[in-house]
Amino acid sequence: MDTVISAVALMSPAGVGVGPFREAVRSGTAVPGGPVGDFHVAEPPATGRAVRLADRPSAMALATVGALLDGGVADRCPPARRGLVLGSAAAGIDQSMTLTRDSLTRPRPDNVNPALVPACVMNYASAQAAIEFDLRGPNATVTAGRLTGLAALRYARRLLAAGRSDAVVCGAYEDLNERRVAIAEAAGVRGVPAEGCCVFLVEPGERARQHGRAVLAEVLALETGVFADPGEAFDVLGSAVDRALRAAGADPSDVGLLVPAGREDARLPGLGKADVVRPAELIGDTHGAAAAFQVAAAIVASDTAGPGGGGGRLALVTVVEPDGHVGCCLLRTRRQGDNKETGT
Repeated sequence: MDTVISAVALMSPAGVGVGPFREAVRSGTAVPGGPVGDFHVAEPPATGRAVRLADRPSAMALATVGALLDGGVADRCPPARRGLVLGSAAAGIDQSMTLTRDSLTRPRPDNVNPALVPACVMNYASAQAAIEFDLRGPNATVTAGRLTGLAALRYARRLLAAGRSDAVVCGAYEDLNERRVAIAEAAGVRGVPAEGCCVFLVEPGERARQHGRAVLAEVLALETGVFADPGEAFDVLGSAVDRALRAAGADPSDVGLLVPAGREDARLPGLGKADVVRPAELIGDTHGAAAAFQVAAAIVASDTAGPGGGGGRLALVTVVEPDGHVGCCLLRTRRQGDNKETGT
């Protein structure tokens, strides 16, 4: 069964929607990173009904999932067959630290805001999205550092292969807050901090075509690896890339686009002729959402492909997580000039 991405929705420091992100990739013009400036979490209207807390990261995820589903892409799928897999590297940490601080610094340890408690749990956003958009199928939250977006995509692929869902909404989100920045600085992480959310509709290719949805990308292979010594990272990544290429029956020279998380492409042999897009240099370091934005960049970069480089072009996404994980995803992307339905 071929697994494809048939719709994309995102928000990034470039703006809300695929359009601003596509323009950043097309022009190669970097935005200053930071927050999603066009997105604001407003106070809910006084309707008299109980309102759940929507913290900024969860609100970003809800808004992006809503944008993906707004065109009715899942309407023909029974609610119980609609899966959801969201990921974040730091979901709930900021809220948990606020709760802990208040418990220690206020007159009594129970003088805390109880509304913060649900948002301390990492699956809060996926639960709220499932309730809001009637996604009654498998629901999961994953976290794998900078590989989180690939982990979510791999989880979605396995749900489809196991027959547990007909279609899966999957992706990753990360907000920008002072604590996340402080943790990154303490760890010596370089890069401009940024936030964003990127989600995909993942389904079997046959189903997408039956319902008239354009195939934006086919997921050919997903491989990961672990290392104990940082000096082994590039060898482990190289082995993962080799496995992915073998699984797809491809050679390194067949790869037309390389989308690395950093500069790891310099250590990968045989890929020197591929075009290179570096999302982190265009929109900033979105941490747990970074790999999802790399996949999105591979898709929208098809707009810039030259003759013969669009439909069917192989794109390779690579990630090295300093904590000891590497991963790669091999995609066959399609020219979006021929695909009118690309999400918003």
